[in-house]
Amino acid sequence: MRDTWLWIIVAAVAGFLAAYLLLQPKREQPEAPQPPAQTAPTPTALLDEPAQGAPDAPVTIVEFADFKCGFCVRHFVQTLPILKEEYIETGKVRYIYRNFPILGVQSRWAALAAECAHEQGRFWEYHDKLFALTQQGQEFVRSRLKAVAAELGLDAAQFDSCLDTSKYLDEVQEDFALGQREGVTGTPAFLINGELLVGAQPITVFRQKIEEALAKKSP
Repeated sequence: MRDTWLWIIVAAVAGFLAAYLLLQPKREQPEAPQPPAQTAPTPTALLDEPAQGAPDAPVTIVEFADFKCGFCVRHFVQTLPILKEEYIETGKVRYIYRNFPILGVQSRWAALAAECAHEQGRFWEYHDKLFALTQQGQEFVRSRLKAVAAELGLDAAQFDSCLDTSKYLDEVQEDFALGQREGVTGTPAFLINGELLVGAQPITVFRQKIEEALAKKSP
């Protein structure tokens, strides 16, 4: 008898709850987040590689460098000016710079910043300034990289946006991947008409390699 009354009470409570829920207004459920509108993917922003010298020069030198690299600074100070005078400005060498940032976060920010300067047609000025700052032991935090752009008269808003969004990350990664495929493991490294030369070599070594490449091009 007690069990019968217990089931009657349970059934009554269940019926009451069911009636109550049916009579209540439906509670508003939060809307599921809508997927963003489908748009065409943004094409990868790639620039022509920064270069000096005649496009049809018989010898092409591709430098892979890191703006924080001390040996790269040595090449910049001791060897590159002579290469410019003897070979680049005389139409014998086309000189191309590619990023190979291997020394940490500041190296990567510097590479991105240089590409942002390249976007405004001012790569080589920015390149020279960064190596001068490395020679002085300066750090490459974003605020300093932006200050360098401002000092050179670049469009500050355009540069800052470019750097803050890592706009040319694909560009830097492409350079790095190319260097790895070509056997680059440290900086600086150079491809002279495709032949790998490693390290901050003296001008005599470059002269020898360039003259050999020029001789192969001669009829």
